[in-house]
Amino acid sequence: MKSKIWVAGWLAIVLVITGTIGFWVYKVDPFMHYHKPNTDRYYYVLSNTRSQNDGITKHFDYDALITGTSMTQNFKTSEMDDVFKCTSIKVPYSGGSYKEINDNLKVALTHNPNLKTIVRCLDMSYFFDEKDGMRLDLGEYPTYLYDDNPFNDVKYLLNRDIIWGRTYEMVIANDADDFTPGITSFDDYAGWQQGYKFGIKTVLPEGIANFQLREPVHLTTQEKELIKENIEQNVTSLANEYPNVDFYYFFSPYSISWWHTLFANGGIYRQIEAEQYIIELILESDNIRLFSFNNRYDITTDLNNYKDVLHYGTWVNSLMLKWMHEGQYHLTKDNYKDYLAKEMEYYTSFDYMSINQQEDYENDFYSAALYNKELTGATPFVVSLDIPNFEFKNARIIENQYNGELGIECVGSLQRKSGDKYSIEDSLRESNFVGASTTVDISSEHKYLVFYGRKKNDHGQPTVMIFNDCGEMLAELLVSYHDIDEEWHQYMIDVSNLYGRMKIVFNGGYEDNTGDDNSTFIFSNICLY
Repeated sequence: MKSKIWVAGWLAIVLVITGTIGFWVYKVDPFMHYHKPNTDRYYYVLSNTRSQNDGITKHFDYDALITGTSMTQNFKTSEMDDVFKCTSIKVPYSGGSYKEINDNLKVALTHNPNLKTIVRCLDMSYFFDEKDGMRLDLGEYPTYLYDDNPFNDVKYLLNRDIIWGRTYEMVIANDADDFTPGITSFDDYAGWQQGYKFGIKTVLPEGIANFQLREPVHLTTQEKELIKENIEQNVTSLANEYPNVDFYYFFSPYSISWWHTLFANGGIYRQIEAEQYIIELILESDNIRLFSFNNRYDITTDLNNYKDVLHYGTWVNSLMLKWMHEGQYHLTKDNYKDYLAKEMEYYTSFDYMSINQQEDYENDFYSAALYNKELTGATPFVVSLDIPNFEFKNARIIENQYNGELGIECVGSLQRKSGDKYSIEDSLRESNFVGASTTVDISSEHKYLVFYGRKKNDHGQPTVMIFNDCGEMLAELLVSYHDIDEEWHQYMIDVSNLYGRMKIVFNGGYEDNTGDDNSTFIFSNICLY
């Protein structure tokens, strides 16, 4: 009898413990499986697309949605909202097949009658997938989060990683004095831009070698049938089922390196024939607006826009949103054949070996700066060195600097002691600099301050700071003395969050009075993009 009581007691304890744990997972709900996130109490880190997208799709308030593979991860919903005048979410699936992405769209359209606009990428490398194809190489899918079976939710409610890695961390986090509840922004969610290098040295470090053309490969009848099944099931069926929803679909604009591989192995003809067939299938749906940017050759042929053969920078995502909203590069029954003919002609006659001579920008966001005029309408503003409101200290204007332009030669060191509480920021704010300062009006459209510089002598060192009228330092560039040399280098400061009258201080002197009096640094080609 005692043993039965003992077993029953332990069973009751286990049930209470597991029930309490399950309750807290349900209450906090880090994957938003049961309800909206409680952003007034907890901070939700969005970092697992395949586990969190379903909850986002079901429980958030939105009327527009961005989805696709990693080709869509750098979209910013703030830009989508601004351009399309909507309230959007972003639910990407890195490496996701057409079926996986379409399955989530079914959930979105079923649960949200307010959904009116969908932006989706159609990866060109997936044209030949089977209709029910899934990326099994990506690991096990958390299907228990997708279905309506409450019994397998134990895999979520009693999941060790969810309990300790998510729920517990979220509960104890709000005990901190500086805790602020909230959620990862959709601008940042799944974005991969940071931490990657762009350009030919990254995409093609060995360059393009001489290659032998193979025999042309063409689309087969069997492949057309495979394509038809995939497109009808995973692309056009939902559009036909929801005629009042606007679907903005676009082909992923891969780099010239991808096109080179297709051209060399003869598969470019098969690829473009498949593209034509897919276009013809999609254009039968009146509420699908199909776009292709493959003929924006300035984008696809410039590897400064790519981190690898396929993936483009966030500025390309921004441009594509603008183009789609404006109807640019929209494929219709009247123009798609002309588009395909130009695409075929260009990529089969391109001088692929010429890519080896391409410049690799020192700063990866320089491409973003160059495209900012098209994106925002902001005309690049050259900061002229001879304007009246430039103030010079221990500096002078010299000719024939970077690309033959004028430059600012800065000589000396800051007169502050090493380790002094009187900081570099304090020194520059109070106009105790070695170089020049000017006041400019930064428009809301300008995003980047770009300039070039080089050390000329001894301890010359660039420090640039931007202050508002109240003396608050809003942006800065600090370059370590050990990271500079006598070669010209390109420097950039992000000013996208700055607006109005700003004081910019270009200091070329060493950071304290331990520097040599002859320390010299030169600034040149200062421009707002």
